[in-house]
Amino acid sequence: MAKLLKKPNEETKSATQKKQASNVRKLKILFTIVDKSKALFYVDLLEQFEINVQMVLYGQGTANSQMLSLLGLAESDKAIIISAIREDKVKETLETLNEKFATVRNGKGIAFTVSLDSIIGVYAYQLLSNDRTLKEGGKK
Repeated sequence: MAKLLKKPNEETKSATQKKQASNVRKLKILFTIVDKSKALFYVDLLEQFEINVQMVLYGQGTANSQMLSLLGLAESDKAIIISAIREDKVKETLETLNEKFATVRNGKGIAFTVSLDSIIGVYAYQLLSNDRTLKEGGKK
């Protein structure tokens, strides 16, 4: 007796696509600007929030030495930490950074996020979001 194979109908396909889309979490880019001497401290701190990819750029503040003396700031060398973070982790991360900016000696800084609207490739998304559950073609 011959076995009939059913071709997946549109309902099954759309259900699979909806399930896969529900697994996708939005990403943001987190910028954290701190003194150069505290860069590694903040990189380690951010890793606690499942941030897989971070890039540290070193720069120098724009204020001249007279202005720095007036404000009581000694160091103008800065580190800009650029991180990819899942949207569901942003609030907790920013709250922790704000707490550390207030309590760590010489640990003041600025942190803000920018939306990441699109990304090409499942593997790139998995790396940036620290999510290994999505596979190409919707398979897990």
